[in-house]
Amino acid sequence: MTTSPYCTVCREDQLTGARATFTVCQACVDWIDQHLDQVEHLWPQLPDFLERGRGHSGPRVSGDTKTSGGLPPAEHVLDLIGPGGVHDRLSRHDVAIRTARGLAAAPAMGSADHRMRTTLRNLRNHLGWATANLDLHAFTVELQQLAGAMRAATGDRDEPTTTELGSPCPTQDGDTECGAVLRYDKTTRAVHCDSGHHLNTAWHLRLASA
Repeated sequence: MTTSPYCTVCREDQLTGARATFTVCQACVDWIDQHLDQVEHLWPQLPDFLERGRGHSGPRVSGDTKTSGGLPPAEHVLDLIGPGGVHDRLSRHDVAIRTARGLAAAPAMGSADHRMRTTLRNLRNHLGWATANLDLHAFTVELQQLAGAMRAATGDRDEPTTTELGSPCPTQDGDTECGAVLRYDKTTRAVHCDSGHHLNTAWHLRLASA
């Protein structure tokens, strides 16, 4: 692919120095890792929200979608578990990445849980190559949508949407530095301060972790 001087995910971080040959900045690589972890964590919880009286048995959906109480299943959860749901959507990206790398790229087979484990393992195993060779913007958009839908379906609201960074806002207001608290928004992947200034995301994430 034609290389770009900017990260293909956030479209903001200029890829220079050691990352000049990559297509994704390190902050976005970390973001992808975190969201793959979220999907892995939330996947086995989904059946508990599909129908009453169901335990943590993993997403195994038969042709009979009636609940024990005679009520229809939660359609938004069924959409995530069933055909065209979380696994199938991630599998398309897994297959595309392995195909681009010149590898055998058949979708994972077996039970729903096994397919999900295999697909997540493939995505992690080939992430390093993909972040050096491919435009991953479409993949990260879909990954963000899926993780968000899974959090909403399971009621997992524990993760804060913003993280406070360890450095003050350096924006100059006249002759003085702003100095307000900087925050990273995990949804928009943007850095802003409490006074409303918006700053370069990747640069300030690196500064905070230095």
